[in-house]
Amino acid sequence: MLPIQVIDPGVHRLIEEGSARRRKLLDWGVFHVKHDFLLAWRRYQRALQQRNAALRSGAGLSMVTVWDTELSSAAQLLDHYREGYLAVFMDTFRRWAGRLVSPAADLQYRRGWRAGVTLEEALAENQSRDQRLRTTTVGPHRADLQFTMGGAAARDQISRGQQKMLASAFVLSQVALRAESDAPPTCLLLDDPAAELDVDNLGKLLEAITEIPAQLVVTAVHEGGLRGLPVGRMFHVERGKVRPMV
Repeated sequence: MLPIQVIDPGVHRLIEEGSARRRKLLDWGVFHVKHDFLLAWRRYQRALQQRNAALRSGAGLSMVTVWDTELSSAAQLLDHYREGYLAVFMDTFRRWAGRLVSPAADLQYRRGWRAGVTLEEALAENQSRDQRLRTTTVGPHRADLQFTMGGAAARDQISRGQQKMLASAFVLSQVALRAESDAPPTCLLLDDPAAELDVDNLGKLLEAITEIPAQLVVTAVHEGGLRGLPVGRMFHVERGKVRPMV
C-alpha cells in the first residue's frame, strides 16, 4: 500500500555483503510490477520449508523428494517473473549507474541453480549434498545479482563511497522504473546522504534524487546534506523532540 525505499549509510552493504539483501531488493521491484509474483513466492516458500524440515529431521529420501515437483513448478514461475522484470529494469539501471559511477557498471542475474537443467534435475543432482547439509542448496532462494565493472565483481575494486553510489543507483532505478509505469509514487527515505561521500559524489546523488518523482523524507546531521533538495517542511530533532522550523 505504501512502497518504501531507503538510501542510508548502510546501503553499500547491497554491494559488499551476501546475496540475501540483493535478492530481497530485487523481489521488492518484481512484486510492484508483477503482482502475481507474491502468490508464486509464497507457494515456493511453503514447499521449501517442508522440504527443509524433512531434511533437518533426517527423514528418508522419499519424504524429501516428494516436494521436488511442487518446488520446481513454483521456482519456474519465480524465475520467470524475475527475468521479466530484469529485462525491463536493466536499461534503467545502466542509465542511472552511468550517471553516478565510473567506470560503467552492469548486472548479472544468477537464478540459483545450474544453467541448462530444470530445478527438479538440479535437486536430484544435489541430493547427497542436501542430505549432508540438511538444507536445500539450489533454487530461487539462492538466486543473486552480481554487480560488475569492466567484467569483474564491483565489490573487489571500488571504495566504500563508490559502493554507496552504485547501490544508490540500483535503488533509484527501481523507484524511477516504478514511476514510469504510472504507479503511485514511492516514498524514498534518505538518511544522512553525505556519509561516505565527497562533495562531488554527494552533488551527483542529490541531483539524481531531485529528478525522480517520489515522496522524499530526508534526515541529515548538517544542512549541507540537504544541498539542492526541494524542501517542503523542515524539522529539527533534539533529544527525541521534534520541532517544526520556519
